[in-house]
Formats: sequence, C-alpha cells, structure tokens
Amino acid sequence: MSDVNYPLHRPELRDLLICGDATIRQAMGPPSLHREGKALVSTGGDSRTVYLLESGWVARTRTTEDDRRQIMMVFLPGDLMGIKSMLLERQPDTIECLTDARVRTIDHQRLLDLTAQDHATSVRVMFQLAEDERRLHNWVTALGRGMADERIATLLLDLHGRLHQAGIANGDGFYMPMTQQEIADHLGLTLVHVNRVLRRLRESGIVTVQHKVVKVDEMALLSQLAAPLQDIYERSTPEFGGQAGSA
Repeated sequence: MSDVNYPLHRPELRDLLICGDATIRQAMGPPSLHREGKALVSTGGDSRTVYLLESGWVARTRTTEDDRRQIMMVFLPGDLMGIKSMLLERQPDTIECLTDARVRTIDHQRLLDLTAQDHATSVRVMFQLAEDERRLHNWVTALGRGMADERIATLLLDLHGRLHQAGIANGDGFYMPMTQQEIADHLGLTLVHVNRVLRRLRESGIVTVQHKVVKVDEMALLSQLAAPLQDIYERSTPEFGGQAGSA
C-alpha cells in the first residue's frame, strides 16, 4: 500500500495504517453489485454497515425539503464509506451510487469490535475520519470562497489525482461519469454556469470534458486556476497538479 493512500499521515503510523487496512479488508464479506441510483445509506435511516468501494462512483448527498440537492463528497474506488455508522444511530446524509458500484461490507458492530481488539484497525478508522474531514474542509473553502472556474478546476484536479493514485486514470485523461447537473450539485453552481465555464476551459485549450471523458491539455494552467483552493497536500502532489516537495 503506497503512502499516497494516507495524505499527510505521520510517518510513524504508516505500518499501522497498512496493517489496519489489511485487517478490515480480511473481515469484509465478498463484493456485491449495486445499480446506479441505489441508496446504500438513507438520510434518517438506521445504517449498520460500513462499505469499501471497489469499483464505480458513489456520493454523499443531502436534499432539502424543496428538492435542492447538495453532493457533499464523491467516493472513488478504494474509499471506505459509512464510517459514521459505527457511532450514530441514525444517519444525517444519503450515500448513493452515481454509477453501478461494486462494494464490500462489514457490520458496524464487527468493525467496532475490531477497533477495540486491534490498535492498527482503530488507527486506520480514525485516519479515515480525518481524511473525510480534510476533504470536507477543502470543499467548504471552495463553496465559501471559490470562484466558479476555481471550483471546477479544483474538482477536476481532485478527481484526476485520486483516480491516478487508484491506478485507474489514463495519463492526463480520465473517465468522469458525473453529469453537468451533478457537477453543479457538487459545486453549488447552476447548470448554466457549469456549462459556460467548461466551454471556456475547452476554448482556452486547458481541459476538454466530452462524452464523460476529461482530457487535461494544459496541466500547469489548470493547476494555476485551482491553486487558491488546494490544501498543502494537493499543492505538493504531482497527481493533483502540484510539485513534489513543495508546500
């Protein structure tokens, strides 16, 4: 397991994180397939399961009473999902499949028992909560202070970096099954605004999004757009458009 799976981790925890990962995976059941649109966790529901995403795209969402939808987090292969099921009796958000998704599962009580019995497992679970918080802090900053082009550039670089680290990005191109409406729901923009910015990025020769495929033509310019909203990890990691060794 590469260090890139644990952003900003303390070096002395690396072996524990790897060991905890292996223990959790070994305790999980076989993979199961869930179709696009399926809710793995429902808002207000009693969820008793923690998930490992093996393939597909999944999102954490919340919808207001008047049907305004916010995508708060996008999960990609390798992510643990639903960790809060270990701690909360009822779930505040929905976790739904944006595409067909293959997941493995573990009962919340089984994982809670493992964290009590095995230090490495408890460290791995704590790290996942910290990593989820890091991503959410980044997105709060983007939603609160980011310009539309900065938000879109940051999203594209985030997806590029995470997919590259998962081994499923193709050079500077990657498959992105999110619709423009889903992008708008994630970025807090209108559909028209998303369309306008993507067209401007394409006409500027920076990035092309077409037929669910993203092709980054000018990584340096895309990185320059995203830089104000990137955290210290992303600014120093080449997969996210950053420079290795810088902060």
